This record gives sequence, C-alpha cells and structure tokens, in this order.
Amino acid sequence: MNIKWKVWLGTAISILAIGGLTTIACLFLDGVPLALSLVIGLVGLLVGAYLIIGVHRDINNGMHRVSQIVHDMAHGSVNPADRSAEAGGEFGQLAQSFRSLAVDLYHKTEEERILRLKAEEQTWINVHVSEMAILLQGSVQIERASEIFIGKLASSVQATYGALYVQRDDMLHFAAGYAYKNITAPQDPIAPGIGLVGQCARDKNPILLHDLPDGYVTIHSALGETKPKTLIIVPVLYEDEVVAVIELASLREFTDKERQLIEQTSANMGILLNTLADIARIGVLLHETQLQKEELETQTEELQAQTEELQMQAEELESQTEELQAQTEELQMQADSLYKSNEQLQDQMRITELQKEEIKQQADDLKEQADELFTSNKHLQEQMELTEVQKTEIAEQAEELKKQAEELSASNEYLKKQVELTEQQKIEIKEQADEIFMAAQYKSEFLANVSHELRTPLNSLLILSQILAENKEGNLEARQLEYIHTIFSAGKDLLTLIDEILDLAKLEVGKMTAVVEPVYLKDISSHFYRHFEQQAREKNIEFDIYCDNSLPESFLTDGHRLQQILNNLLSNALKFTETGSVKLSIHGTPSPSSPYGKDGKSVADEIVFSVSDTGIGIPATKLESIFEAFQQADGTTSRKYGGTGLGLTICRELAALLGGRIEVESAEGKGSTFSVYLPAVQAASGSTEAAAASAASASEQAKRDKSRFQESFIPDISISNPKLLQLSEMEDDRANLQPDDTLLLIIEEEAEFAAILLKLARQRGFKAIVASQGDQGLALAHAYKPDAILLDIQLPVLDGWSIISRLKGRPELRHIPIHIISTAEENQQGLAMGALAFWKKPNDVHELEAAFLQIESYIRRPAKSLLIVEDNPDLRNSVVAFIAHPDVNVVAVATGREALEQLASNHFDCMVLDLGLSDISGFDLLEQVKTNRKLQTLPVIIFTGKELSKQDEQNLHHYAESIVIKNVKSMERLYDETALYLHRKHADLPADKQQLIEKLHNPEAAFQGKNILLVDDDMRNIFALSSVLEGYNMNITFAQNGKEALTNLQNHPEVDLIFMDIMMPEMDGYETMREIRKIPDFEKVVIIALTARAMEEDRIKCLQAGASDYISKPINTTQLVSMLKTWLIK
Repeated sequence: MNIKWKVWLGTAISILAIGGLTTIACLFLDGVPLALSLVIGLVGLLVGAYLIIGVHRDINNGMHRVSQIVHDMAHGSVNPADRSAEAGGEFGQLAQSFRSLAVDLYHKTEEERILRLKAEEQTWINVHVSEMAILLQGSVQIERASEIFIGKLASSVQATYGALYVQRDDMLHFAAGYAYKNITAPQDPIAPGIGLVGQCARDKNPILLHDLPDGYVTIHSALGETKPKTLIIVPVLYEDEVVAVIELASLREFTDKERQLIEQTSANMGILLNTLADIARIGVLLHETQLQKEELETQTEELQAQTEELQMQAEELESQTEELQAQTEELQMQADSLYKSNEQLQDQMRITELQKEEIKQQADDLKEQADELFTSNKHLQEQMELTEVQKTEIAEQAEELKKQAEELSASNEYLKKQVELTEQQKIEIKEQADEIFMAAQYKSEFLANVSHELRTPLNSLLILSQILAENKEGNLEARQLEYIHTIFSAGKDLLTLIDEILDLAKLEVGKMTAVVEPVYLKDISSHFYRHFEQQAREKNIEFDIYCDNSLPESFLTDGHRLQQILNNLLSNALKFTETGSVKLSIHGTPSPSSPYGKDGKSVADEIVFSVSDTGIGIPATKLESIFEAFQQADGTTSRKYGGTGLGLTICRELAALLGGRIEVESAEGKGSTFSVYLPAVQAASGSTEAAAASAASASEQAKRDKSRFQESFIPDISISNPKLLQLSEMEDDRANLQPDDTLLLIIEEEAEFAAILLKLARQRGFKAIVASQGDQGLALAHAYKPDAILLDIQLPVLDGWSIISRLKGRPELRHIPIHIISTAEENQQGLAMGALAFWKKPNDVHELEAAFLQIESYIRRPAKSLLIVEDNPDLRNSVVAFIAHPDVNVVAVATGREALEQLASNHFDCMVLDLGLSDISGFDLLEQVKTNRKLQTLPVIIFTGKELSKQDEQNLHHYAESIVIKNVKSMERLYDETALYLHRKHADLPADKQQLIEKLHNPEAAFQGKNILLVDDDMRNIFALSSVLEGYNMNITFAQNGKEALTNLQNHPEVDLIFMDIMMPEMDGYETMREIRKIPDFEKVVIIALTARAMEEDRIKCLQAGASDYISKPINTTQLVSMLKTWLIK
C-alpha cells in the first residue's frame, strides 16, 4: 500500500471519528435537538475533511517537487536558474535541499568538463608536437626537414594548402609546400615587407585572413578546384629573429588549439632551422678546410721533391769538387743558383706557415660555431623538459579526475551490473556468431582444398591429352586420337562440375559478390547470338533473340553473373529441345509511377530475360524441386539427359545476388519458359564517368586479360576448309576475277546491306566478294588476299575483332586496309588494332560513297606519308634512315610548332611522336592533334625514353594507338608499328625488314632459348608443363619448394620467367614471391602464379605477394601460350 492510500485511509478514519464524537456529544447534552446535533456533526466532518485534504495536497505537491528534482539529477538536466523548488513547509525545505545538492553537482560537472576539454586540447597539442619532433629527428638538410614539417603540420591542422619560406641572404626562399600547385616550378625570393609573407616577416606577428577574395589562392585536385576560407601566415622566430615564414590555408576556420599547435611547432622549427643552418655552414667550412688541406699537402709534396732533388745535386757537386777545380767559376754560378732556390724554398715555407695560421684561425671559428650549436641544442633540451613538466601537470589533473570518478562510481553500481549482464549476453551472441563463422570458414577452406586436390591431377590429364591430340610425330591412329579426345572431353566435363560445386559453395557462405557496372542490352543480344546460333543450326533448331526497342540502352548489374545465368538457361534449352525453337526475349515490366522517361522510352521497374523452348517440358510436380541442388526432373538411372542438377540452383542464387528472381512456366511435352527478373537500375552520368575512370586506371591489365580471353575462346577455324570458300547466297564476283582487278572483300551479316555495298563497290570500279560469317570472311581473306576489306563487327561464328587480330598477325595479310562499318561503339579500339577507318551504322549513301572514295584513294596512292617528331637530331636521322623506302615519304621535324605546321599543310597517314620536345609538351601536342576534327583518325605512335607513370599511360592510351619505349629493341618495334599503320605490303619491304617483322610475329621463335624456372611440389605438374614448354625449345629448370627456388635463383640468375605454385611445403608460393622481390636483381622478373584454388581472393593475394600474373589449374595450354606471348615478347 503506497503513501497516498495510507493518507486517504487516515483521512476517512479521522472524519468518521470527528463526526462520531460530535454526534455523541450532542446527543448526551440535554436540551439539544437532534437536528442541531446532526448539523454540528456534519460541520465537524466537513471542517476535518477540509483540513485533511489541505494537508494531503501540501504533502503531494512537496513529494512531486522532490521527485522532479531527483529525476533531473538522474538525467543531468538540472537548471540552476530554476526556482520552482522554493516553497514553504517541510517538503519545500526538503526540495530546496535536493535542488542545492543538484546545482552543486551541476557546477562541479561543468568544471570537470571544462578541465577535461582543456587537458584534451593540451594533450592533442603535445602529441602532435612529439610526433613532429620524432619525424624531424635525424634531419640534416633544411629542404627535407621543411618537407616533413609542412606536410605533418598541414595534415595535423587539416589545412588544404601550405608553404614554408626559409630566410636566406635577407630574402625568403620557397623551401617546401603542401598541395602547392606549382611545387616543382622555381619560386622568386620574397623580400621583407613585400606581400603578406614579407609583411609577416617584417612585423614578426601572425596574420589571419577570413573570406578570401576569388582568385587569391586556389586549392587544386584532379577533379576540380575551390578557394579556401581562411589563410594564416605565421613567422618562425629564433632569438627574436625571423628564420622562416609558414603559410597555411583551409576550407574552414582554424580552431584555437590548431593555432596554438602552429605557434608551438613554429618555435621548435625555428630552433631546428637555426641548428641545420649552423650545421650547413660548418659543413661548408669543413669542406673548404679540407680543400685547403689537400692543396697544402700537394704543395708540401712538391717542396719535398724539390728539396730531395737539391740534395741530390749538392751531393753530386761535392763528390766532383776535386775533379772539377778548373770549373770553379761555373760551380760558383751553380752555387748562386742554388742559393736563390733556397731563398725561394724559404719563401714558400713562410707562406706555408701563414696558411697554417689561417687554418688554425678557421678551426677556432669552427669551435666557436660548435659552441653556439651546443647552446642551441641545450635550449631545445630545455623546451623538451618544459614539455615533460606539462605532461606531469596533465597526469596530475587526470589523477584528480580519476578520484572524482571513483567518488561517483558508488551511485552507478546498479547500472554497472546491468551493463555487465548486457555484456555477458553480447559475449554469448558473439561466441555463437564466431562458431557460425568458423563453420563457414572450415567449409570454405575444405572446398578450396578439395578443389586443389582435384584440379592438380586434372591439370596434368588435360595438358598431356592436348599434347597427345596434336600428334606432332604422327604415330597415333585415328581410333587412338578419338580415345584421347574422349579423355580430354571427360576432363573438361569434370572441370565444369568442380566449378559448379565451388560456385554453389561460395554462394552458400556469402563469398561471392556482385560487381555492378553498366550492361548494354544490345551487347547481350549479339553475344548470345554468336555463341548459340551455330549450335542451334547443327541441331536444326530455330534460334531467335528479341529485344524490346523501348527499353533503355543499358542498366546497372553484374554483367558476368548475368551472362552466367543466361548461358546456363540457353544451354539447358538447347539440350532438352530436339525439334522446334529456342528463343531469348528481353522486355520490361512497366513502372506504374512513371511509364515513360525523358527520352520517350519506357521506364521499367524490372528487366525480364525470358528463355523459351519447345522441348520436353517439366512436370508440374517437379517445378519447385528443380531449383534444389542435385535435383532434376528426371533423376532415374535410365534418364536420357545428363547433368548434375546444380545449374538451376546456381542460377537462382545468382539472380538473388543481383537483387532479382527466377520464375518458370512449363507444361510436360510442350516446352518451358524460364524468366529472370532483375531491377532496372539506371546508370547516372556521374556513375558512368566513375566507371569509365575506374576502367582507365586498370587499362593495361584489362587489355592483357581481354587479349588472352579472346585468344583462348576464339573457335579453331580451318581456313582451308572448302566449305568456307563456296559461293555465298548472293552472286558476287569471285567467278570472274582477273589479275589486275582491284578486289574488295565485304564481310557483312545483313544480306540487304551487303547487297548495297556490293552494288556501290561495282559502281566505283571494284570487284567484290561477300561473306556473311566471320569464319568465311577469314578464309576468303587468306585465299584471295583482297586489296581492301569492309568489315562488320557483330558476326556469327567469329566476330570482327577476332578477324582483325588474326589478319594483323599474319605478315602477308597485315597490309590490307580494313574499313569497319558497324553499329559497335569502339572506334578507338578498331583504329588501335590497325583498321584504316571506322564508320558507324546506319549510313546514308553519301557516307558510303565517301568511304569507298577513301579506300580508292588509299589503294591507288603509290607512297604513304609518315611524320616523325623527334628533338634529338642524331636519333631523328637514325629513325628516318631505318624506315625510309620508296613506298614511304618521311618528313622529320624537331619541334611541336613545326609538326603542327606540317599537319596543317600536308596529309599524313601516321605520326611518330617523342614526348620530350623543346617548345611544347608532347602531351599538349597530342591533345591538339586529337581534338582537331580532321586529324582525329590519324594513327599516333608514341616513341619516348621517358619513364611513364600510370596516369601518363592512361592519358596516352586515350589518344595514341601505340607506345614504344626507347631501348635496345625499340627501333625494330617502331618499324613494325609504322608498317602496320601505314599498311605497307610485306612482300615489297627489304628482305632484312621482312625477316624482322616475321621474327616479331612468330612467338615460337621468340620463345627459343628462354630460361624458365618451374616451382611446384607435384612432379606430375612439372612433367606436364615441361612437356608443353620444351616443345617451344625453352630451357626448363625446376624446384619443388620455395627454398629450392631461392637457391636455384642464386646459382642461376639468368631467368626470364618463373612459374610459381602456391600450395607447397616448407615455404609456400606467397612467401617465396615476397622473398624473390626483396632481391634487387629479381625485382622485375616475371612471376606467373599457378594455383588450383579457384577463388577470386586468391588472385588478389597472389598479385599483392609479388606475382606479375595469375593462371588457375587446370591450365588451358592456349591461354598459357597467350600469357607467355604477353610477357616474353616485348
């Protein structure tokens, strides 16, 4: 029962008692009427009730005020100005007492907070001062110390601009900068009183400026520029003399503690700068003294030699005195000469004594300077001792705060117990999470190890079966070759199964992540048409792809994972369809809020990829279970179709990873439709630019990967296949060709557009042959060797990029000018690969006529024009002499201005550009050329000896077709590149130049004699890889662990490339690569990591450990050779 109920109960009893007593008293009094007695009793009751209610109200109000004050104390919200607790009565006094206690606690808490803030600020300053002192320890040069000081100070106070000017010869000289826009350009000295920096040096007082005007100081970055908000200029003093000036700018106001830090560090910097200046002066004097000493020693040696010579002459004269008495006069003359020489010797000795006195005086001066240096060091030590005193004071304040905290800890005991209980619960939850994580980690490691154990023997099986399938010795029968192909096919199927299991495992444990990028729908359509059209044609199945034109051109998702999903669905559709059709349909689900965008195209909530087939279908009872792992519609032992049942499971998980889902509709015997729904997220312009910038930062690695990928997966086209040379669907001119005809090869899939090109070619006087597939076009190019080629990019079987790559890799075909006419956007890629021009579909008749006119002009021009821009006259003449030939007109200039004049007045087919020109930068010249509309398609070859940064390479690859670094083999590469872009006919080149180009484009010849170190603990892998590499006449040595590899390198350092397995005993591949990179001779040797662990993070770990490249087991020999080309052919 609480206090209120007790008060009410007491009130009721009191009222009853008073009323009862009053009534009884009235009844016992004689002569008092009953009514009057009742009235008196009632009045008594009312008076008692009123008094008791008043008392109750006072008690209740007092308790409420006390409760409110206690509540405010508990929450720290006491207001000292609040006087509401001042009231009469005992409870009022109690409330006032509690309020006084709360106000006292409030003031103490505020005082503690202020002291703590001051202590934290002082600690922050002392920490940064100590860090600065540590960084500057050991600095002996003013320039290096200035760089460290301004960099550390600017980062400590969060300045976005900084400069340090050091006093020298009564002038302020720029010593170091932070984010300074012209840090490499020479700065003019500043006199005292000139500008704000000079005025600060004259007044010896800091200058603080706010709200700087536009253009005063600009903060630059790669993305833009802005102006600072605050500028502070502080003098650096030593013994009241200015030794330097600090200038800092920030995008915000400097705080008080930051300004204190600047002042305190500037004082320490003054001492350091004075000390370093003294050291520098002492060094100069020591150097001068050393020079004088060496000169004195030289003179002393000369004098000693003269003295010895005189002594020898005196001895000779003395021995001959008796015999030469007749020659007394002559001896007298010699004596006089000797006397003069002695006088000269005495004069030189006196000079030597004077020089000794000067040296002694200089030594005394050096001693005085050393004493001054000792005094300044002592002063610096006193400053450090003062800092220690401040630290002691801070420690005492901290100890006092600790005592106050202990006094308050008693009131927080209950809260502490609650916190401990919560922490215990957190620990239990964390332990459970750790157990789950460890279980997932064990599963991941187990799968990775299983992958290694499976892929290692599989690697040997695949490589050796490929070697046997080549049958280079011709001793295998057809049936044996069939067995070998069966072994290889079974191995590939096993590899696919391993990859599927690993993908599923990575999805289950959350190891797989999506790499979001813009994905273009037309690219998806063309990609899957090229990959599945031939397969569908072989099964006599109709294959079609439909893409809704109202959809946006692109959306954001992981393109690789989307391709993996659709590739699985289309493969299943073709596998389970015997007759009928397979169709990929791309459409959208309209957005209810905004069905149309600004460009008029529909705005979809989701983009749907539907794969439909007329195959066997799926029973209704199996529609749900087919998405479970290892489940199939027909899982019996007598089933017709093979497979593991993992494909659809992986597709479902990948779709979920991309934020989408998969739905299926099917009827048994009629076919199925699998629909993939993905969010239609549009790429903003900013994100597109960011994606482009990210791609540019890794352009070189991407090019290598793309090149190897294309080489690995280009179909093996037999160009001598008679079927590829048969007449196409339209009647071209291959049947009536004459030797003097100008032949044009048209490779175009669209029959109507090919017919238009054929008609225009005939009107221009060309003979033309037509191919509708990439493999046909490649075979016709080899067979007929046309004068020019019109090429589409998106072709079945073999795309246009692969055709260009193969043609430009053959010396007898690389001169053929290729004119790209396509809907593709990669015009710069086409030009860089050696195409003559790029025209984008759709074209009108005038554009096509201009294209034919360009081809005709190029073919009939007897000589091509080459512009060489090189400032070194000897190298320029050497390049001209090396390239010059009747089929090339070479113009060579030395400056950028001359190059622009030549480009403005003459036509050139290619330009060779050196970056280090005397008048303008090669980068600026290149930008002017490529921004000129008439010169945008001019091929430019960069020929430079400058060491290029990654940013330089990115900028150059944006404009230039090729980069040749000047070295021993650079002239050969330059000749090859100019021959490619000038489309010089290989047969017309000099014999030695023909051999040069053939050698460059013959990887087998380039591989001969290369020294390869193979590090692997599995002899099966060593045997398999050695068999492949020895086929190219390479020298192979091997080691079975990291320690053996290091020993091998020490004994045989002439290694061109290292293959490094990762999982090895004693010393694994990661540690071995790190140790190799520590050896100066092997910092840049090529290391290719080999591993059977097919995880993406393994590739990153290999590159971080020092690998140049990465290849996973089982090794694809085609990919291996492509990688060797990349790294061994320079």
